[in-house]
Amino acid sequence: MTKRSVFHSVPSNTGWRVIEGGRMISTHHTQKQSEAAAIAAGHEAQDAGGLGQAVLHKSDGTVREERIYGADPRKTKG
Repeated sequence: MTKRSVFHSVPSNTGWRVIEGGRMISTHHTQKQSEAAAIAAGHEAQDAGGLGQAVLHKSDGTVREERIYGADPRKTKG
């Protein structure tokens, strides 16, 4: 089974950052930049033959949106 790489775009004290597996991948000034980086990382994981996911958080830290790249692990509505 191929492991899915999950990239979170999250707020921080100094702006926004992208985190994967508990380690910081990159930092950004704006939410838009951070989300674009998380989405690009998810696509890169898929393009490398793996599975990717971008989890985009709101400024209050709650999840706003999730995007799956590669095989979706389950069928869900929406």
